[in-house]
Amino acid sequence: MEPPGSRMTSILPAHKLTHGSIRMVSSMLVMVVCVIIGLCVLVGLLQDVSFQCPRSLQLFATAAGSEAGGSGAGSLEEKKMLPPTWSRSSQEEPEADTRTKCAGKYVYMYDLPPQFNKQLVDDCRVDPPWVHICGGLRNKGLGDQIKLNFTDPLSNFFLPPDAWYKTHQFSLELLYHERLKVYPCLTDDPHKAILSYIPFYSAVDLSLKLYNTSSLEKDRASQRLIGWLQSSPHWERSGGHKHVLLLGRIIWDYNRGEFADAADGWGNSLNRIKELENATKLSIERAYYSEDQRAIPYPTSFHPYTDEQIFSWQRTVLRFKRKFLVLFAGAPRPGIVLARSLRSQLMTQCSDSPSLCSLLSCNVVDCERSPEILAQAFLNSVFCLQPRGDSATRKGVFDCLISGSIPVFFSKYTAYRQYMWHLPANGSSYSVFFDSKAVANGTINVIKELNTIPASTIASMQQTINGFLPNLLYTKPGSNLKTKDAFDITLENLLLLHSNQNS
Repeated sequence: MEPPGSRMTSILPAHKLTHGSIRMVSSMLVMVVCVIIGLCVLVGLLQDVSFQCPRSLQLFATAAGSEAGGSGAGSLEEKKMLPPTWSRSSQEEPEADTRTKCAGKYVYMYDLPPQFNKQLVDDCRVDPPWVHICGGLRNKGLGDQIKLNFTDPLSNFFLPPDAWYKTHQFSLELLYHERLKVYPCLTDDPHKAILSYIPFYSAVDLSLKLYNTSSLEKDRASQRLIGWLQSSPHWERSGGHKHVLLLGRIIWDYNRGEFADAADGWGNSLNRIKELENATKLSIERAYYSEDQRAIPYPTSFHPYTDEQIFSWQRTVLRFKRKFLVLFAGAPRPGIVLARSLRSQLMTQCSDSPSLCSLLSCNVVDCERSPEILAQAFLNSVFCLQPRGDSATRKGVFDCLISGSIPVFFSKYTAYRQYMWHLPANGSSYSVFFDSKAVANGTINVIKELNTIPASTIASMQQTINGFLPNLLYTKPGSNLKTKDAFDITLENLLLLHSNQNS
């Protein structure tokens, strides 16, 4: 049995050491907290994210450090252990920078149900009759990559290989959608946006239903889209103003009478739907008299992802030793009498001058699915003939231009009155024009006329084309280039257009 007072006696020495014990415990707590903070940093590094420990731990570490070592060197060392970038002010700076850089550039994009875009692509596994599109939708609209054997001379020019694709002419809806997904000034606040984009893949939907399908079925997706939009408060408030819809086919494919029900009616009635009359429509071919339509370049096969790839290609096409004066790539065209007779005359004139003119028959070569053959033909020719086809515009115009070949037009609606944002206003600076009727009736021999153009004039046109060549390219989605491409120019003009309308 302990003697009286012995417990009190054993406690007294501890009582005298209380201050030192507290300092020791505080130091141990500081070490524990520092270990926890260190683990926080380690987790952030392993997960490749900015991982922030609770602010209370940081404050406790600082306070405990002051208790353990005062406000002198120990406190300073503790502060050095805290991550220097975790201040609230530093986190807010990027947002402030974004607000400054995105002023007047904000875009809102509707989050449509998959049935209006992604599902259409996923369901496109087998091409319908007379339509080749499903393969061109792969790789987010780029299509399949062009594969060249290393022994092929073209492999020395199509560089880098992963920038060249079999891109379908009606794939722009996918390409624009993918670019907008990574657009730095995308906002989820429609009130902040200068314009609102509707990512509906109308060209995919229509291409799959164009033949052997009733008009009612061709219109079904468009009508459902209108119903969905009308359920949106933002759409209802705006009445369709400040909205943009890309129509991936030529505008005439969307111009069927809205209430026509004939099974053989061509296209759908999307462009005639009254609810969309206030929206701006982008298309590879517009009706030049319509104020709500803007034409944008057809996609080509070249999708660079660095500035140097663009510059390298510009040097290639400018220095290329071209073997022929003229190229005609196409096939006889039934239908419109003038178009038929014009093509026939051009093919005859070309065949009559084999040393000057190269004739690539797309009846023999599948030009649509062999872009590498087309590109080689354009690279080898100074001029390329561009008569109208099913409509005034042609994808071949852009295949021709990005190859540095000078286009020869026979209709002002093929380019001059279409691509106002992307091509020079002075058509004669980069192209040659002939009257289609005079050529069709044999009054003008195009090959002979082109052969009289001075070399200095040709060189000037080639330099002009080389200068605006990037305007016609669609770079790979996700690329971060300083050089503006067709998408950038389109978006800049759309923002300017709608900003002026709102001012």
